[in-house]
Amino acid sequence: MIRERFDRDGWAPVAGLLTPREVEALRSASDELAAKGAHLQADAEIDGARYQVQTASGRRGETAVAPGALRKITFASSASVEVALLRNDRRVLKLIESVGVTSPRWIVDQINLKAPRIGTGFPWHQDAAFVAWQQRDAIAKYGGANLVIALDRADEVNGGFEVLSGTHAGGAVNFDYDTSNTNGGVFDESRRTLIPLDPGDAVVFHPQLAHGSGPNTSLLQRRLVALWFIGGPVITPPLRSGKKL
Repeated sequence: MIRERFDRDGWAPVAGLLTPREVEALRSASDELAAKGAHLQADAEIDGARYQVQTASGRRGETAVAPGALRKITFASSASVEVALLRNDRRVLKLIESVGVTSPRWIVDQINLKAPRIGTGFPWHQDAAFVAWQQRDAIAKYGGANLVIALDRADEVNGGFEVLSGTHAGGAVNFDYDTSNTNGGVFDESRRTLIPLDPGDAVVFHPQLAHGSGPNTSLLQRRLVALWFIGGPVITPPLRSGKKL
């Protein structure tokens, strides 16, 4: 069912991938990581994790709306055991394999933070555009899949995750990733779908599926963990010798 939905629409929902206890542990990890950047007014790297501050427009390179206001922490697994464990979780790897990715290999992890009132949206985009050409080749040969997991309730109220179903089938599209531009008209929006998520719910989607989200105008947090995977050649275990010693 998940594979069929993934192939047809470019995404599939996965209810309750993580337990409430696991969600709480990741929330605490997210808070600890954010605390390290509580002084930031510009993008920075701390303990191997790349911090992007929340600016008024959402664009990179501008001053934060307030010290410590964060939009994204990329490669959070470099500074968080909880995130590092998640990227190697057997349930996660099995899910990625189930949509046709052979020998899945992690390449990116992020914590996307959309703070109450100030969190700006993410314009329509395809994640495959942000990886190296060697990784795009691997996706073409062996498959690829990305995963978002909700740490808070995410819906239309606080800028929930949205997809443009079926856009993965059209391949790569040229787009300008500028948060002042929603990229309206660049992708086919006829099957636009907002996917409500409860904490622990996930969405697995194709790296070429156009997706995005609106701003958080509510008083609620909206945190997502994102994991990106590419495939590789099937690993065949060595044959054992029948010789008895």
